[in-house]
Amino acid sequence: MNSQGIKWTKVVESVTKRQINSLRNSLFKLNSGSVEYPRFHSQFGEDRYIYKNIDLPAKGVFVDVGAGHPTYLSNTYFFEKNGWTGICIDADPTQCELLQQERATVEWAAISSQEGKVEFAQSYFPSYSSTVEQAEKGYFRVPLKEVIKVPSYHLETILQKHRIGQIDLLDIDVEGSEIDVWKTLDYEKHKPKVVIIEYYTFGLDNDANRIKAFFEKLPYRLVHTTCTNFIFVNTSL
Repeated sequence: MNSQGIKWTKVVESVTKRQINSLRNSLFKLNSGSVEYPRFHSQFGEDRYIYKNIDLPAKGVFVDVGAGHPTYLSNTYFFEKNGWTGICIDADPTQCELLQQERATVEWAAISSQEGKVEFAQSYFPSYSSTVEQAEKGYFRVPLKEVIKVPSYHLETILQKHRIGQIDLLDIDVEGSEIDVWKTLDYEKHKPKVVIIEYYTFGLDNDANRIKAFFEKLPYRLVHTTCTNFIFVNTSL
């Protein structure tokens, strides 16, 4: 099978697993009196895995970069509904309008090494919206709605604005710019305990090896892999 065929096979597998997990999220609730909100929402069970396998505070702090829809496929909604505090960040104004209706704290922004404004390719399918720079790297062109200017900040700038210190859960899903986002964070200050980071987005090259190599230099251990995300745990805490 050629490389293009392999890519499409992975897409089909990913869609199938997402559908199965979505059904699981809809049908099964936690049988536990330890949480007020018993439903999971992640695309491939990331929130379920973290809750069941990683020791985190009952009411921790999350930061969700590229948060997307407030509930659908969200890696942080379960935690916020159970008393966690934090911030959802997204560059797509359509997603932000939805987030503001459901989530407590929302920032409309692209996280970038350059603060100011960046060109943003807004897709008819919001989960595939990205900066123009990233959209041009893809081997599959998702139909664009329009190109707009959006505010851009270092992640650290937004964290300082909201006075966020220790981060218990950091979720980064920005269609191929995940490491660039990380580099705008003051790691020594916030030391995220758990990091969910996307390594594969439909239409972009698989970034798994680059992300693994990057985190190997940091005090993090890869504990779980899904079709699109890695989950790392901080080993220095």
